[in-house]
Amino acid sequence: MGNQITLLHSLLLASVMALSACVTPLHTEEKSLCHKDATKAQKKQCHYYSNSTPYVRHLPVDEQLDIAPMPVHPKLQDASLIAMQQVSLTSGDRLDIDVLHGADFSGQVEVNPDGHVYLPYLPPIKAQGLSLAQLKTSVAETLISEQLMHAHAVRVSIVPLKWGAIEVRISGAVYEPGIRLINKKSEVQMADEHEQFSGDLASERSLAAALRASGGVRPDADISQVIVTRNHQSFHVDLTGFLTGEKVPTFNLVTGDHIHVPNTAHFEDQLARPSQITIPGIRVFISNLTQPASSNSQSAVDTEATRFPYGTRLLSGAIGANCVGGANTTNADRHVLLITKNPITQQMDVVERSINNLIANSYQSKVNPVLLPGDGLACYDSTVTNIREIARTFTDILLPATLMGVL
Repeated sequence: MGNQITLLHSLLLASVMALSACVTPLHTEEKSLCHKDATKAQKKQCHYYSNSTPYVRHLPVDEQLDIAPMPVHPKLQDASLIAMQQVSLTSGDRLDIDVLHGADFSGQVEVNPDGHVYLPYLPPIKAQGLSLAQLKTSVAETLISEQLMHAHAVRVSIVPLKWGAIEVRISGAVYEPGIRLINKKSEVQMADEHEQFSGDLASERSLAAALRASGGVRPDADISQVIVTRNHQSFHVDLTGFLTGEKVPTFNLVTGDHIHVPNTAHFEDQLARPSQITIPGIRVFISNLTQPASSNSQSAVDTEATRFPYGTRLLSGAIGANCVGGANTTNADRHVLLITKNPITQQMDVVERSINNLIANSYQSKVNPVLLPGDGLACYDSTVTNIREIARTFTDILLPATLMGVL
């Protein structure tokens, strides 16, 4: 009997000593650990930043030298801006074409997928890529060439009713690059709009709308040199005014436009805030459990606690996860893990921080980094809480053993 008690006590003591020395339950491989005094080669492959290691999202110095410079393009001049501000027609645009004294040739039409409009008694008229003035000229020339009206009597009026959705390509330093369909309206939206007037603002065919559709620009973006390519001609557009309040060039995009956002290989915290070209908020994943939950309902975290404004930092996320606060003796040395995807290196990084360290150095971005979309937060209990849980576990074992007469 005495030997059994001694064995159990030895196991209890050994477990307490082993678990009280660490906070997180698992350790990463040594080669992946990041140290303050690590060499360049070591820093290149490390992905686990311990409590005392600063975390900076950037490319290694040797890789930054390999970044090819962006090709030089002309600035968007006034004449080019005026040309781009003229809206070009695309498939899906709805127009009201009225021919004076020619009601038989008039009607409300939509630009077909083949890029043409179809009016009564007239052959198909190309509209894709034309401005309203150019289409008006084409309609008049068609009426004359078909010998349906005399040249001196032709009067054509074209009024836009609805601007259709367009496809544009977005690449570079945005969260979700790819081909995006913008200005697409649901049937409910179209039904709710007033029909007593003609015209459409087409606010979702703007450069800012296209960037929002791609998840917004990343904090490593160079928004002063955004490149817009149309018809094999490229222009630089400065979008810093969206953050500073200065004037920003305005023009409507057309189908086939390509927007490229260059990257700087440096993480700029100033870009991580809500704006017209960034996301307003982010969604993170949170785990704050002393014990693994036996069901989803027990482990559920309120949805509002997982949504933060863009630019929220790790300490605020830890507060939202209920990792901060409580009894100072038992909760002060809790730890939080940040699992994040570095947008510059495209690698997953794990950052470990103690709550004490976060609070004392919250003003340092290397200690208190910005949260990004899809980040994960996991809170681990303090040493005192770990010892308490160990004691509770052994109590659960000893009590049944005593009742069964084992001890």
